[in-house]
Amino acid sequence: MSAALPHIPRKSLLPLAPGLALVAGVTALTFALRLLPGLQALSPVIVAILLGMALANLRAPSDAAQPGIAFAGKGLMRGAVALLGAQITLGDLGAFGIGGGVAILTAVALTLPASHAIGRRLGVAPDLSLLIATGSAVCGASAIAGANGVIRARVEVVSYAVATITLWGTLGLFAIPLAAGVLGLTPVQAGLWAGLSLHEVAQAVGAGFAGGEVSGQAALAMKLGRVLMLAGVIAVLARSHGAVARGPAGEKGPGVPGFLWVFIALVLLNSAGLLPQPLRETTALITPVLLSAALAGLGLTTRFDRLRALGLAPLAQGGAAFALIAALGLAAALWIG
Repeated sequence: MSAALPHIPRKSLLPLAPGLALVAGVTALTFALRLLPGLQALSPVIVAILLGMALANLRAPSDAAQPGIAFAGKGLMRGAVALLGAQITLGDLGAFGIGGGVAILTAVALTLPASHAIGRRLGVAPDLSLLIATGSAVCGASAIAGANGVIRARVEVVSYAVATITLWGTLGLFAIPLAAGVLGLTPVQAGLWAGLSLHEVAQAVGAGFAGGEVSGQAALAMKLGRVLMLAGVIAVLARSHGAVARGPAGEKGPGVPGFLWVFIALVLLNSAGLLPQPLRETTALITPVLLSAALAGLGLTTRFDRLRALGLAPLAQGGAAFALIAALGLAAALWIG
């Protein structure tokens, strides 16, 4: 995992302690709150960033806590995205044959550039527009986290992107099962639609299993297929941003980040059956905790006044992106199912 996290000399670890302790407290509170009725359906990463934002705006963290919070928002995030690879196999793409693979590729390949173009048309800043587009097309907050490992946007930009994705994905969580019933879709079609359209894995699974076991399995297969696209998307972003980042002296840009190579390696090992079951189970437990801690760190550095300054255009972009991928997902579900 050393390639997934930035190198930090031992002597610099002590200044991280206050911030990491605060992040750990917010993360622990996040999982405790999810035990309450009505909150179990929410992804812990969503609860974590909302709780962090609330605390930051009630009382800003001290200066001593800032280094640890910053590390959580970047270093832990990269580690969490890398570990996602241990939960995915190449077989996830093959659950619905060539049609499923084509549907996943089409949804991602059309939604991402179209959403980014809409955002730029609306006047959304390039980095924020690209994060919203990536989160909408691939896998929500995890995709935003991975993309920001390359884009390196300001924390308030990342927080706004996550908030936008959360809003539209949550609306879709309730809207898609209702619409599937109105349209008379079969359980398989309803699940395919949810998996191809909703942003977060938890949202897709929740909407899918609302229609039963068959619907839920279809949603999970399509959603994991989209998550698998994260590696290719980040690699493309790394190359494009590497070219942009070259300075006047022609120094090399950031290139493909190390955590992406770890992600790819884990996917390949898992697909080949070379990851021991205890390791897979352990990473499945650790990954949401790390990702929640990373999002808590982002929330703790987010001020509402800075979000207001970014305007409502990003929300409109997120809505347009969700409408587009939902339309593509419905068309694909009718075709495949």
